[in-house]
Amino acid sequence: MIPRRLFRTVPAETTDEAERFWRIAQDVHPDWDAVTYRDPLDPFLFPQTAAHWARCQNGAQLAGLVRLEALWTHGGVYIDADVECLRPFSPLCALRGFAGYEDPDVVPDAVLGFEAQHPAVGECLKLALERLTSDSADWRTGSGAWATGPGVTTAVLPGRVDVLLLPPGALYPYHYTEKKRRHADHRAEQPWTFCAHHWAGSWL
Repeated sequence: MIPRRLFRTVPAETTDEAERFWRIAQDVHPDWDAVTYRDPLDPFLFPQTAAHWARCQNGAQLAGLVRLEALWTHGGVYIDADVECLRPFSPLCALRGFAGYEDPDVVPDAVLGFEAQHPAVGECLKLALERLTSDSADWRTGSGAWATGPGVTTAVLPGRVDVLLLPPGALYPYHYTEKKRRHADHRAEQPWTFCAHHWAGSWL
């Protein structure tokens, strides 16, 4: 089962909005542990990835490694700093792992829930490190957030029997191409929605 542990990874300085979303997340999950991994990070807490942090080309790549190792080691539910929780993830904690589609082609890493040492997370972590250390100039594997983030989860998670992949509206009630819908009443429009990812794109 997925432990009731909510966590995020953030830079040393965050926005007022990011902190507001984190307070909302804690209010929605009052009986959960809430953990923030904030720069500067202690490398001794991340023995599998710390040696590769210097290869990261931006904070999003570093966050990708940190979230995967934290999921592998401790389990729990990870949320990006631009995720607004609308209702608790508690019903999903009976699963071994979950993520969600943003559209038919992509499974982002903005919201991930897994038990500790789930084999899918292990595969994601392995692939992220392989891509980060690759000599490829391909932006999907050698640069940008894709290298250790959504490119990894999209490659590994679909088709597995040990991971529930939720349909787009469950975690991503509007697409990144529909930012005009950011301020819609997502809870009313799609009552099955757990949260709304607001596509801040802070790594860009």
